[in-house]
Amino acid sequence: MEAAGDKPPLSAPAPDKKNYAQRLSNGLAQLIADALRPTFPDITPDPAGRSQEARVRTATGQKRLDVKVTDPTLGLLLSVSIKTLSFRDVGTKRYTKNVVRNDHELRGEAAVLHQRQPYSVVIGVLFTPVDAATDGRYRKDGSVSTKSSFAHMVDTFRKRTGRGKRPILGLHEEAYVNLGGEDVRFDLCERMFLGLYESEGSRRGLVRFVDVEKAVPQKGVPSESQTLSFDEFIAAVAREVEIRNESAPSWSDDPSDED
Repeated sequence: MEAAGDKPPLSAPAPDKKNYAQRLSNGLAQLIADALRPTFPDITPDPAGRSQEARVRTATGQKRLDVKVTDPTLGLLLSVSIKTLSFRDVGTKRYTKNVVRNDHELRGEAAVLHQRQPYSVVIGVLFTPVDAATDGRYRKDGSVSTKSSFAHMVDTFRKRTGRGKRPILGLHEEAYVNLGGEDVRFDLCERMFLGLYESEGSRRGLVRFVDVEKAVPQKGVPSESQTLSFDEFIAAVAREVEIRNESAPSWSDDPSDED
């Protein structure tokens, strides 16, 4: 939030809002990269902010990535694609206007990267103000007539996640078959999160993350138990890379060492 500066009002010219969104995205990329750096020392952007939106070679040319981890031998290990929806639509006063566009962008990014480097892990994360969860409407009988912008985002991006895993029907929700990089659904991300952040007041900058595969309320802010802290989000990202690379064989100790 500090890197982005003051948020322009909804009535501000489009270029001002676009520039704010870009500064926010860059600041978030730096924050996420710095948090992952102990696990992935060569992650970009680097500590000085260099290699923002670094490029990686793909079948269709160069692709700009917000946060990436590469290995000189294995190629791309991790790409974190950052999206932001910072402003309500002037007409509807909701945060739903560009949700589908962002989904299409993620689909394109995931497909391009996975087709060339199927063992890479692609994580999507979209940041939006917490009030996106409170703009739904109720009927007189108390039922939800219009789900919140946040719930709409969850519903949309739920279809964009889950590559490498196939749920086992009839078992608990965490049970799945690990297909890993063999999964041919190239246009899916391995994981997709929504970051709900406080944009003003004494709590400005606080953020909680929601895994879009989990159940959330149609209207209202998810409870703390339904969300992840920043540290938990970072751990989930790192764990996804670990899972993708767990196929290496394990070995016992050398029997001669027991003599």
